Amino acid sequence: QDLMDAPGTGLPPMWQPSTRKSSCSSCSQSGSSDGGPSNGCSHERAPLKLLCDNMKYQILSRAFYGWLAYCRHLSTVRTHLSALVHHNIVSPDVPCSARAGLTADIWQRYLQDSTSYKDQELLRLIYYGGIQHEIRKAVWPFLLGHYQFGMTEAERKEADDQIRTCYEHTMAEWLGCEAIVRQREKESHAAALAKCSSGASLDSHIQRMMHRDSTISNESSQSCSSGRQNHARLQSDSSSSTQVFESVDEVEQMEDGKQSKIPNGTVPNGACSPDSGHPSSQNFSIASGFSERSFSNEDSALDTNKSSGSSQGKAGGSDVPGPQDADGARQEEKLQGQDSLEGEFAPGGSVDFVPVGESSSGVLRDRDTVALTVVESWADSEAEKQSLVESEDNLSEEPEMESLYPQVDSLAVADLANSETSAVSSSGVTYSPELLDMYTVNLHRIEKDVQRCDRNYWYFTPANLEKLRNIMCSYIWQHIEIGYVQGMCDLLAPLLVILDDEALAFSCFTELMKRMNQNFPHGGAMDTHFANMRSLIQILDSELFELMHQNGDYTHFYFCYRWFLLDFKRELVYDDVFAVWETIWAAAHVSSAHYVLFIALALVEMYRDIILENNMDFTDIIKFFNEMAERHNTKQILKLARDLVYKVQTLIENK
Repeated sequence: QDLMDAPGTGLPPMWQPSTRKSSCSSCSQSGSSDGGPSNGCSHERAPLKLLCDNMKYQILSRAFYGWLAYCRHLSTVRTHLSALVHHNIVSPDVPCSARAGLTADIWQRYLQDSTSYKDQELLRLIYYGGIQHEIRKAVWPFLLGHYQFGMTEAERKEADDQIRTCYEHTMAEWLGCEAIVRQREKESHAAALAKCSSGASLDSHIQRMMHRDSTISNESSQSCSSGRQNHARLQSDSSSSTQVFESVDEVEQMEDGKQSKIPNGTVPNGACSPDSGHPSSQNFSIASGFSERSFSNEDSALDTNKSSGSSQGKAGGSDVPGPQDADGARQEEKLQGQDSLEGEFAPGGSVDFVPVGESSSGVLRDRDTVALTVVESWADSEAEKQSLVESEDNLSEEPEMESLYPQVDSLAVADLANSETSAVSSSGVTYSPELLDMYTVNLHRIEKDVQRCDRNYWYFTPANLEKLRNIMCSYIWQHIEIGYVQGMCDLLAPLLVILDDEALAFSCFTELMKRMNQNFPHGGAMDTHFANMRSLIQILDSELFELMHQNGDYTHFYFCYRWFLLDFKRELVYDDVFAVWETIWAAAHVSSAHYVLFIALALVEMYRDIILENNMDFTDIIKFFNEMAERHNTKQILKLARDLVYKVQTLIENK
């Protein structure tokens, strides 16, 4: 203002400041009465004052709106997250430090006198310090609800007896159903093998009749040349058949040396090509379960026809070495035996051919043998049961054979129609066809997963895998309407490792699945977990939330799916799984029934800086956590999860 009032000497007239008249009338009147120049007044400083007032107003507005956003934030926390945690904050140091967890001494004193420790005190010790490994087998049934805290030893024994009786009764039921399922599968395999063998028999008959009607040369050289050509053509047919049925190799291991027995039965009508040397294409859907031995028999039968025709020609005009005569005779006998048996089971009367000179008594003996093979009773011994389980594991890898199981009734064995296996077990329990079909599907799913469940862990020997299978089949039998879903074996395995008792593990697994069932596709808990994770990270770490939102918006948190489905079982090694699971079970009574959310958030927050620095998108974060599986610092994760729970609790209380 002083510079503006100073005279502008030395400046051009256009740059000299002109004297402004004051906008204030009082100042202009006093200036004119004095007759001197006006020096301005305080009213000329009004724009600067207005600017300061405007800035002050903006500062207050921003502070107000910041406070309002914080209030809305707290309202959101209270409204949407208050149900995720308990409002009562449990201290780790009151009444004593819980860092050491639940030790064997404390547990022994509790068993001797249940009034020495309150239930909540034991749970607090487990929540903050875990359980000593040696007593996990005794404590876990209490945490999972098999026992109630405060039970006496007699009451616990009574509970064990009840669950053992229930488990044995359930096993007896599903074992009876499984025996029927196995019998149905045997009959389906028998019918399928009969269908395949009858097709091969038809082609061999046509080929042999064509050879008998043809002109046979008496020259030895021509006969040898014809034999070589026929042998080459048969090799081509055999290779073609092997290419079409290359999936047969995997099932060949199952038959346990019984494939040489041709099943007794009638197969549905179907056209076979006489030129191809193997069944028509409409039979391929069931051929994948057959033994490759049946196709080799087919090729050998055709080869025998060719060689027998050649030997007949040679007998008229040339000498044939003795060993070849012996081989030809043995092959001819084998062919006649096969033709007679297969001719007996010609499909639907379409082929009415019985080899001349074949005795009916031999056919009857073969039919009796096949009938005994098809209706072979279910083995009660553990050794045969184990062999059947292993064979079914190999079978379950073939999707074509799995598609056969619901349609086994359509594959009828005519000679056994009157003695067809009914859905009645040896104990007299009747099972509906729908129940049998449902159990068949679940049985093969279970056997697939059991065989590949934690194969590298020392505990899972074949005997313990059998225990795992028994428990899972018993649970699914009681919950057949839900059925088996992949991942259930992962939840059962750690329980069996710790408890090492079928009936006790069955009871604890049933209690665990009351919560975990909702995470599987038939439940709706997974979407709720994702929504809660979104709210938690938006409130507790807005910067990381913005990064997730900007880089492809993976705030749906689908990368957490496996974490919630299996309670982090595949993210951690077994010892860490034990610690995390028992903390989750104790947290439900101490701090939060949704503690898995805070463990998941702790996993993300532990690698927060890496995620931000690398600007990870959805694909990057999935790959990162897959590579980090079984490498996490579990103690640090659990500590961070407890801190996050405490942070939400303090936000709710507005402290």
